Amino acid sequence: MAKTPEYPIVVIPELVKEKKQFTPLVFPSGQGDAPIGASEGLFENVLKHYFGEIVSPQQVMLPPGHRLPFTADFLIIEPNTGLHIDLEVDEPISFATLKPTHCIGEDDYRNKCFVDANWLVIRFAEEQVSSQPERCARFIAGALAQLTDNNTYRHQLLHVEKVTPMRQWSARQASKLKKSDYRQGYLVQRKKITV
Repeated sequence: MAKTPEYPIVVIPELVKEKKQFTPLVFPSGQGDAPIGASEGLFENVLKHYFGEIVSPQQVMLPPGHRLPFTADFLIIEPNTGLHIDLEVDEPISFATLKPTHCIGEDDYRNKCFVDANWLVIRFAEEQVSSQPERCARFIAGALAQLTDNNTYRHQLLHVEKVTPMRQWSARQASKLKKSDYRQGYLVQRKKITV
């Protein structure tokens, strides 16, 4: 029986893993207009605090052979190597359709498109970003240090605990979470913390 994937989910291109090439094969082509998730604005503040100008929200990447682009929730470009990170915040229920989303296997093709373009993909659960934004930043900084030997960001976050892993959900589990208003619970809790 296959193990249930856990957030953070990381998909590393072969060229990056082998430290042969960090720059993308397909560069971003501007800012997109995808809907911004409930926790993304707050997370953007944390990302900008620790990573500064190397963070850009809602960046578009058009894979070869596709008519429509994908929009990264956040793009981080490591300044020394040019490594591009597609940083995603996955919520269990879609804002638009109110149906389960980002279920196990659902984003595999999208991840592959980014990895084929030589972008690193890091996916967090919205609950992680909402309840542990600095821990998520520490994870990103650790990935940058491990892959590019750039420890600048990692040093700023050594005082922060590691992110707590979280299982990815199936469509059935996401439906149960919706019925119990689970998502609203952690979003309301986040608002109480920030007020």
